[in-house]
Amino acid sequence: MRKRNWIQTCVVVLLCVVLAACGSGNNAGNTNAGGASDSGSGNVSNGGSNNSGQSSGNSGKVTNISMQIVWASDSGRGKAIRELLDEFEAQNPDIKVEMLGGVQYGQKLLTQILSGKSPEVLQVAYGEVKALAAEGAFLDLTGDFASYEENYYPEIWELALSDGKLYGVPWLGHTIQLVYNKNMFEEAGITAPPATWEELYEVAKKLTVDKDGDGKPDQFGIGLSGKQGPDLTWMFGMFAAQAGAKLVKEEGGRYQVALNLPEGIQALEFYTKLLKETSPPDSLNKDGGGVMADFRNQVVAMELQGPWGVPDVWKAGNSFEVGVAEVPAGPAGRATEVTAYLLSVPVGVEGDKLAASKKLIEFLASKPAQEQIMKGEVGDDGNYYPFRIPIRKDLADTAYFKDHPEFLVYQKGLEYPFTLVPVPQWQQVSDEIYQSVLNQVVSGSLSAEEGLKMLEERGNEILAKAQ
Repeated sequence: MRKRNWIQTCVVVLLCVVLAACGSGNNAGNTNAGGASDSGSGNVSNGGSNNSGQSSGNSGKVTNISMQIVWASDSGRGKAIRELLDEFEAQNPDIKVEMLGGVQYGQKLLTQILSGKSPEVLQVAYGEVKALAAEGAFLDLTGDFASYEENYYPEIWELALSDGKLYGVPWLGHTIQLVYNKNMFEEAGITAPPATWEELYEVAKKLTVDKDGDGKPDQFGIGLSGKQGPDLTWMFGMFAAQAGAKLVKEEGGRYQVALNLPEGIQALEFYTKLLKETSPPDSLNKDGGGVMADFRNQVVAMELQGPWGVPDVWKAGNSFEVGVAEVPAGPAGRATEVTAYLLSVPVGVEGDKLAASKKLIEFLASKPAQEQIMKGEVGDDGNYYPFRIPIRKDLADTAYFKDHPEFLVYQKGLEYPFTLVPVPQWQQVSDEIYQSVLNQVVSGSLSAEEGLKMLEERGNEILAKAQ
């Protein structure tokens, strides 16, 4: 027995020597395994134009691909994603990834793809993927990633499907939840965040107070957007979904506006009531950024915000303790705005580049890489702050969520998503009439009934032309 163990030991030692010799030969001229795309060597292909798959100056074959993200490549978020790509390159020294910023949208993205000049991997919002998949813009990834479905909530996986096919793997995104000032709650004797519409109104009224004695409230219960713009649509849209309303309905194979129903009217009246009675008087001029500033400066005690809302307060100096709770349930339950970014591969990518692209997607969708998303982006103070959440559902046991359980609330929101753009044609409706109508209603120029009737009439005209 001892002799057999001694022989096995010799074999292992000999094998290690051989592998070490091979490794030293393969590493010659290829020392920048992690982050070689930043070396200035000019070996990285630009988009999909270089199909040679070779990197000069290396003894082995290196496949060069590029990935385009929605943020600027030199932004804090871009740098955080670059760290992930560096780790991928370290694990896969035969693949180099150039990161590009500012992914295109709509027709510009479609044109870029069909011209053959698109990067091999694209970070694209699920709505864009659904819209462009019908135009033949993306490769069907179902065969390679169908088994990944078990890693996601069914509602999120459904967002990634178009006609039953997978044209992008869910990567990262956000939900919107109720962010609140624990210090203000404690001072007012409020022991728990509101769980229903009724409780939300009661708590918001209680937190709207005159603190300086001039007869006017200077602290308000909740910050809401009233300014005509996209932020007003997603804030109200959640209330509409919580009431059981839908933005559009399909009849006879065509889409029509569906908000002009009792559920939609109820939601708009409740939103207007909250804004008028429990929000700052200048809320009609506020977008989401203005609401964040009011919360950060302790003008409002609550806000509806994504995962970036918590570190926004941390960066300001932790002047108060922030809590995160699920959005209060309306008559139809909970619903929250969800944005999911997918990792898609445009048509025309093939061979080694396609294999490398799939390997990159596999890495970015893995549990370790998803966990690293919560490391966040580096701030001016040198600390890291989360800016989005991973989309997988099996991360509650990871270190960051154990240390910061408030962010698990955002993960919970993945179970009840509200779709801001249910069909591509809705974006035109939003731009041309929806935002304006909502602003007119919350400002008192129109009643909820009048506004939603106007939206239905004008919105249906737009949808009819667009379909």
